[in-house]
Amino acid sequence: MPLTPADLTKQIKAANDIVDVIASYLGPVHASGKLFKAICPFHQDTRPSLQIDRSWQNYHCWACGAKGDALTFVEKYEKVGFKEARAILAKRVGIKLEDEPAGDDPKQKLFEVMRWAQQIYQNCFSDSPEGDAARKYVGERRLAGATAKQFGIGYAPLDGQWLVNLANRDGIDSTLLVAAGLIAPRDEGNGHYDRFRDRVMFPIRDTQGRTVAFGGRILPSSPYAARGPKYYNSPDSTLFHKSSVLFGLDAARHAGTNDGFLVVVEGYTDVMMAHQCGVANVVATMGTSLTAGHVAQLRRYAPKVVLVYDADAGGQTGVDRALELFVSQDVELAIATLPDGLDPCDLLVRPDGVDVYKAALDRATDALDFKLNQLLARGETNSLEGTRRMVDAVLGVMALAPSVPNQAAQLKQQLMITRLAQRVGVRQESVWARLRELRAERMRAERRDAGPAAGDSDAPKAAGKPPVLENQLLQILLADPELVPDARNRIPSADVSHSGLRRILDELYALAELSQPADLDGLRVRLMDRPDLVEAAINLQNVGRHVTDRPSYYNKIIAGFAQRRLDAERKSVKSELSTAVDDAAQLDLLRKLQERGRKPAA
Repeated sequence: MPLTPADLTKQIKAANDIVDVIASYLGPVHASGKLFKAICPFHQDTRPSLQIDRSWQNYHCWACGAKGDALTFVEKYEKVGFKEARAILAKRVGIKLEDEPAGDDPKQKLFEVMRWAQQIYQNCFSDSPEGDAARKYVGERRLAGATAKQFGIGYAPLDGQWLVNLANRDGIDSTLLVAAGLIAPRDEGNGHYDRFRDRVMFPIRDTQGRTVAFGGRILPSSPYAARGPKYYNSPDSTLFHKSSVLFGLDAARHAGTNDGFLVVVEGYTDVMMAHQCGVANVVATMGTSLTAGHVAQLRRYAPKVVLVYDADAGGQTGVDRALELFVSQDVELAIATLPDGLDPCDLLVRPDGVDVYKAALDRATDALDFKLNQLLARGETNSLEGTRRMVDAVLGVMALAPSVPNQAAQLKQQLMITRLAQRVGVRQESVWARLRELRAERMRAERRDAGPAAGDSDAPKAAGKPPVLENQLLQILLADPELVPDARNRIPSADVSHSGLRRILDELYALAELSQPADLDGLRVRLMDRPDLVEAAINLQNVGRHVTDRPSYYNKIIAGFAQRRLDAERKSVKSELSTAVDDAAQLDLLRKLQERGRKPAA
């Protein structure tokens, strides 16, 4: 009989000792009595603040508050969800995920096809005479063989049937190759052709290092060089969306977390050369401007993003889009320019290139100041009309940004308006008024374009702070799952007012109803859509584990819920009594009130 997802999770956790898991990421951990200590990776730790408890199989940082078990650690460190973290731990100990058979998962089949293609391309680049010109090109870019191997550089030959023929040889389904964007059907309907021909192939990987797409650079000597684009990316697919994927993020994310910022450049070789020169926090977009999807990816790993432009392009490429993102995203966005019109790859190979590059990053200017400096350099404030145009140039970009209801974003906008007003010598009130005008114009234009307004959002509202009694109930149930069946018979989930805790309780009761262990591992599987509630459950369990006399504590909670129900009933009866006019009805309500005045049984 196959294991349930909860049982499989238990098996994976049991096979992954938390001390060994954390040590595999952080290096050796140090014994401290019955516990272990390590430098915490989730904040700028200068002393071993991370405490690891082998007996409880959990960790807790006393400095930043990070806590959890082996699964939680992998989720936070790798910046992945529960299923991905479980898969990483399963692979670590050689456990097959029976609940997710690869053969039946279309997405997994595409990953397998991409892995096959990446290896085929790489072998052609490394070992085949056909790859001579590609190897020469990469060598001319001063990229080392180790760097080419690290990033999996490949080569797609000139022959338009090369990959198609190899796929037929290896029994690869052509429909999968089409879905992956590697081949395409011929217009005349007779077979397929390779999408990539005579190109150096750069694998584009997700944050787990799996190839999801390719970027192909046409060789300068190719007969196709004059007819096709210099760079050609895979089309969007189930695995790949160029508006949210960044080249090199799998290799740069941990360095970005350690350095506190990630650098975005424009080319594949710029990324690779930076890594070769020891600057590992560098990624690239897929030939597009930075998008909100990109920023969301980057923000998972670092609070700051630095966009790098050469001196010529910095004045005209993507700056307004960067400013728009700066307004609306919870991220510090800065812009750096390189000297002499050099791109990063050309700069870094110079004798002083690394120092100059790092200095440019250190001098990076936030997006607003960069835009203001551009406008001031043009002499826009030399006249009243020039000043008005300058203010409108900035506010016009701010007006394009979506509304930002959170306090941090509102504060950012206020600071931007203050800085703009000071730089151009205009009253803040006037700047705010002009911004409101431009936003109103944008909204009117959007309404004209979109037609009838959409309905109200159905997003859940914040639940607020939970009552102490409800917290205590979940603490004891998560610490002692054997109490869940009894609680299910005595405390309806409707008695829990906090929506988040009620969802946790509902899932525990559902597990009990299915005769499955109503514990944290089972809960995790049922709360994959709410990682915030999983984190809350871990915290509640940690508190509950410190209760020594659990039966007595539990009985007091049961009595507390009974008293709360009784108090609610008394309040309801009093309300009815205040409006009752009939003597018999009043007497009946008084009798009920007297009955509900007695102390409830535990």
